[in-house]
Amino acid sequence: VENAGIPSATICTDRFVPTAQGMAKMWGAEDYPTIFTPHPIENMTREALRTRAEELAPQVVRVLTGEG
Repeated sequence: VENAGIPSATICTDRFVPTAQGMAKMWGAEDYPTIFTPHPIENMTREALRTRAEELAPQVVRVLTGEG
């Protein structure tokens, strides 16, 4: 997507920090910004997940606008 000029933001739980960093390195994008959130999220209520998304929104905006 980014190669097509469309900004994107990667969000994953902190349990996958090593995996995300390894994938970025493998693709030659060691500095690729990844947004991490506490693990797990699978059992969160819809309301709690929405709150978490709202908390992450400023980071997503920074990544998408090239400020992060």
